[in-house]
Amino acid sequence: MSVSLFKRSKPVAEPVPGAVYQRTIFNTVETARVLCITQDGFPLPHVRYLARNDVVDGPDPHGLRRDKGAVRTLSIDSFTRLFGNPCAG
Repeated sequence: MSVSLFKRSKPVAEPVPGAVYQRTIFNTVETARVLCITQDGFPLPHVRYLARNDVVDGPDPHGLRRDKGAVRTLSIDSFTRLFGNPCAG
């Protein structure tokens, strides 16, 4: 019988433009809306996304507001580690 000491992670889908992700940090919800996947100037594909924080930018329960937030860029691997799978709905 084989025993693994490593926790198997759940499969995570690659980000697609328009998808909305959320994560909670210290009772604050950060929402990320994927703008595009780009390789401009980077050796690996990166995710360009609009990041909103419910404390700084105000609550956005559906991830629809685009008037506030900051455009950020992360590698696909870093983005999926931080945000996981997209929000349902």
